[in-house]
Amino acid sequence: MTLATEPALRAGLETVWAYLHECVGARQHALADRLVTREARLHNPPWLGPDGRGAAGVRDHLVLLHRAFPDLRAEVDDLFGAGDRVVARLTHRGTHRGPWLGVPATGREVEFSQTLIFRVEDGPGGRIAEMWQEADALGTLITLGAAPPLGTTSALRALGWAIAAAHHRAHHRVPQDQPWPWRGTDRQHTAAFRGALSGTAPASADLLEANVLPLRRWIAECVNEQAVHICQEIFHETYRGHSPPHAEPEPLRGPKGYERFIRGILTGFPDAKATIEDLIPVGDRVACRVRMTGTHLGPYRGLPPTGRPFTLGQIVICRIEDGKIVESWQEIDALGLMLGFGVVPRPGSGSAGYLLWFARLAATLATAPRRIAAAHKGARA
Repeated sequence: MTLATEPALRAGLETVWAYLHECVGARQHALADRLVTREARLHNPPWLGPDGRGAAGVRDHLVLLHRAFPDLRAEVDDLFGAGDRVVARLTHRGTHRGPWLGVPATGREVEFSQTLIFRVEDGPGGRIAEMWQEADALGTLITLGAAPPLGTTSALRALGWAIAAAHHRAHHRVPQDQPWPWRGTDRQHTAAFRGALSGTAPASADLLEANVLPLRRWIAECVNEQAVHICQEIFHETYRGHSPPHAEPEPLRGPKGYERFIRGILTGFPDAKATIEDLIPVGDRVACRVRMTGTHLGPYRGLPPTGRPFTLGQIVICRIEDGKIVESWQEIDALGLMLGFGVVPRPGSGSAGYLLWFARLAATLATAPRRIAAAHKGARA
């Protein structure tokens, strides 16, 4: 991360604010040409396909999103930046009126979270050169009835869900009654730029480094070394952790709440290792991109072990107080994780695809003991 001057950072914040409100919120896709560089890269999760490139790739991404949810509303919950990075946390709400990830319109209302990190070039206007994003795609597919709730892996429940989903897909069609381009009356107007929404309190270099320390310990010790007992040292007594509802129905509370959460992860993935790929400290906020790897060797959120390896991307934002994490927001590629384990069908599966998914799930669980034994043997070697 390169350091930017204050005017350059403000230009970057203004660019991202305009992108979120004009391109995402107000559906002004053509404005991407002046907000995004020609060589810009939009990092996609592997299951979504190749990364987007340049303004054209960003426009394609936006068109797919708005064709699926023509009345999409984007609320910016947090925005801050440092150097050439800008971090944004959003809540989206809309109605599923067009195809999304191969799922035809259902007419259902959705609400999903998204966290983005932007790299902004230091130049006139501060244009977006790179974008990383994690969104709650799995929760959205569950809402649309295109993925089963977590834990739907027993033969009876999985078969029941597959039959019901196949029947609904075959017999319940909702027309895309808001044609694209959408001509609705509540098109969003661009809000005036209000500057960073948090993390703006002055902070010395020593304070920023102190704020980074609990997050580094979280990853290096609590996760990688499985030193769960240090939760009391790095999480504030009033800690609240926010995750998508399908991952954690209620906010995590206090060090004990996070300790329970991490023990669940380490039970399901006892060889889990996490690596920090980017770190952005600003005031009382610290944001980071994390890459986690491991093997599904134990039960997790009602899922029996599959013995399959995984690589998982996530973006974490922490609020620091008195040298401890007092609040955190985590957005992970849960859909990629579940697709890798085979416990949710591929997005866009047709009626026959749901039944085929059930057959493959049964085969995955039947052969899991062999993969688990091989993984344990490899770990001892």
